[in-house]
Order: sequence, then structure tokens, then C-alpha cells
Amino acid sequence: MASKAKPLNDEIKKSFYPFVFEKGFERLKTSDPHFAEFRRTNGERVEFFDIQWDKYWRPYFVLNFKLEGTEITFNKNMGRLQRKKGGPMSCWFSLHKPLLKRILTFSWYYSPEEVVLELTSAFSELEEWWETGVEGPHIYIV
Repeated sequence: MASKAKPLNDEIKKSFYPFVFEKGFERLKTSDPHFAEFRRTNGERVEFFDIQWDKYWRPYFVLNFKLEGTEITFNKNMGRLQRKKGGPMSCWFSLHKPLLKRILTFSWYYSPEEVVLELTSAFSELEEWWETGVEGPHIYIV
């Protein structure tokens, strides 16, 4: 039986991976299939992020990120990029629409393309955080 996350995973590989490769990231090898890790060197700093999938392969994922190096000027150096701020899994990127959107649109799910588009647009907040430490609405510092 195929995973419910497979269509979303395939769309991320098709659309998001080339997007981050163009930005200078390289994919790292990992032995855990629930994670896809990426790294970019930017002067003295190294910027990492990984895509973490739900433990049971439900269509939920989050981007964990961190910053290493000698030029870091802000206190916290790791966090998450997610659909909205907060700790629960309901804040992760997902095919499931929030309740209010379900009511307004009469649709329960986003398409995989819509989720990847949301991720791609939120990624600019992560790049700004790496440069300035400013938290956007999708950045959750842990």
C-alpha cells in the first residue's frame, strides 16, 4: 500500500528540490527516509535545513533549520519553517486545510502543488532569518 504522503513527497522532489539547488544548496546523504538534508556554505557560515516527514508517513512535513559558523550575531541558531508559528503538528505543512478554510472553500485538502508553492514562498523568510535573525510569520525558533 502506498503512503498518503507519496504525492506530496513526489511534488517536493519535482519542484522544491530544483528550487533549492538553484540557491546553492546540496543534498546530503542520510540513512533515515523521514529526513532529506540540505547544506549551503555562505562565507564563514554553514546553513542547514532538513525536510522532516511525519513518523507514520501521513502527509505532514516541517523544515528544521540551523546555522553554524563564526559570524553568527543572534542568540538562537535553530528553528523550524512551518505553515504557522507554534509547536503542535497542526502547524506543519500538510495537505489538510485548516477548519476555517474547509468551511469557506468546501474542500478538505490542498493539492500537493499548492503546498509546495506555499513552502517555496515561505522559504524566503528562512533566507532572511539566516541573514538577519528576523523571525517571519512562518519561523518558529526552538
